[in-house]
Amino acid sequence: MTPTEDLMYEHKAIRLIINVMNNIADNIKNKKVFYTSDVEKIVDFLSVYVEKCHRTKEETVFYPALLLSKKPFKNIGLIINDHSIGKGYLDEILCCVENCKIGSTFSGERIADCMLNYVQLIDSHIQREEDEFFPLANKALSAEAMIEMSKQFKTINDEFVGLDIHQKYAEMLTTLESKYLN
Repeated sequence: MTPTEDLMYEHKAIRLIINVMNNIADNIKNKKVFYTSDVEKIVDFLSVYVEKCHRTKEETVFYPALLLSKKPFKNIGLIINDHSIGKGYLDEILCCVENCKIGSTFSGERIADCMLNYVQLIDSHIQREEDEFFPLANKALSAEAMIEMSKQFKTINDEFVGLDIHQKYAEMLTTLESKYLN
């Protein structure tokens, strides 16, 4: 698997979770029941799988490799900034979950708003990466650079998201998908 294929594989799980987030946010906006425990599971997934693993691959391996290539890549700073903005939304969602648990009804609305903002941001972010950066990377990076990136990606996977975590999140995604997307 090439580094861009690895990142796109992870994007599939991220897209699934943002679709779940979108449905939960719609439920909140329509005054339907939502479960703070499900929101906490989502934020846990996004904090570990996306923030610690996926984001680390992109920020410490993928984008630096692009910057070192002979091909000029524009707007890498903007795409990395999306990561920081997304992390801010996740932090706010968690804070609002805690407020919901103590009875603040306003916090539910704020969770919905933050989830919808996160969904919009990440959907656009993934689209830009897959439409612009990944095809250019596949052309600009040498086979040797791709092999080295793959090795570094494996190290990141082993360090941050071991096999047991992948299994845990796969099961959680399946449960949330059947609960919110079917």
